[in-house]
Amino acid sequence: MAGRARAFSDETVIRLARERFVPVAENSSALERQPDAKGAFFRHIAEQGHYGGRTYPTATRQGSYAFTADGRFLGSINSRDPGEMAAMMEGALARWEERRGDDAPSPVALGDDRDESGYPADGLVLAVAARDLPRAIDDRPDDWRTIAWNLDYAWFTAAEARALMPERRGVGARRSAPRAVTRRLARFHLRDFVRGEPFAWPEAAIRREELASEIAATGGGETRLRLRGAIRLEHEAVWVRPEDGATRRYPSGYDAALRGEATWDEARGAFTAFELLAVGPRWGASQYNNREDDLGPAPMGIAFGLAGRSPAERTAPHCLRTWRRAAETAAGGRVPVAPDDYFRGP
Repeated sequence: MAGRARAFSDETVIRLARERFVPVAENSSALERQPDAKGAFFRHIAEQGHYGGRTYPTATRQGSYAFTADGRFLGSINSRDPGEMAAMMEGALARWEERRGDDAPSPVALGDDRDESGYPADGLVLAVAARDLPRAIDDRPDDWRTIAWNLDYAWFTAAEARALMPERRGVGARRSAPRAVTRRLARFHLRDFVRGEPFAWPEAAIRREELASEIAATGGGETRLRLRGAIRLEHEAVWVRPEDGATRRYPSGYDAALRGEATWDEARGAFTAFELLAVGPRWGASQYNNREDDLGPAPMGIAFGLAGRSPAERTAPHCLRTWRRAAETAAGGRVPVAPDDYFRGP
């Protein structure tokens, strides 16, 4: 996020985006293989762009694309440099002027556009933000890495949300969170995704997982909770670099204390406020999280807060959007994730 912000904080890029384009932000990782109309449209555009046909060292199609609503490709780039970004946008506008009178392109073959994401409309949906925390001694380069941050979403069912509430409604009443909740937090959301996208933690990485709620106050049809817990993860990340065939091995982990507060509306049977913070040292690196120059241990924070209901905030958790390749195994560094694994209980 911080890296992209460098290009999109430039005055020329802002002016062009505001006055001449309709900006849209999407996560390409999902669209690269998403089996619906949106995914088909993205692939139609991306295969004409800067990474079209690419498979090495990865098959990523991330970047910025300029195109028309009817599927005409105008330009693309994958760069943090504001000058390069502005040049791409200006070139796309020139091609738009040249092609405005052309006949419409052939229709894009679209797939089934049903929403099968598993979005828990009646459940607990949290926005997740990760960033590095201040260090006593900071020897990192003075660039985007020092202010990097990233976003994700976490999904919990209505039953899982209710299971966070103590059964007895009285100040001091406590309840331990079900393992389905702590497991999901640990494996899929306490990842070091500040700079990039690590894989999900394997089951064996969970060394400690605790989360309990305690009623702090009641009144006016609401119950306020304190949330306390701890999660520790340890795992040796192993992968082979496509560039040189070398095997990388990094002992990795995150030792997080959990603290938070939440408000439960008794009439609605749902949370109207929910804040949870994970703080502690992280260490190691994985293939795509850009940490080989910053192995730690170093402090990292991951914050969870109640998400809204806008279309953008219905974005699926990244682990669900990306790593569904069952043929790939944890031994190779990638842990496959499917909805029945993400939502699995004890």
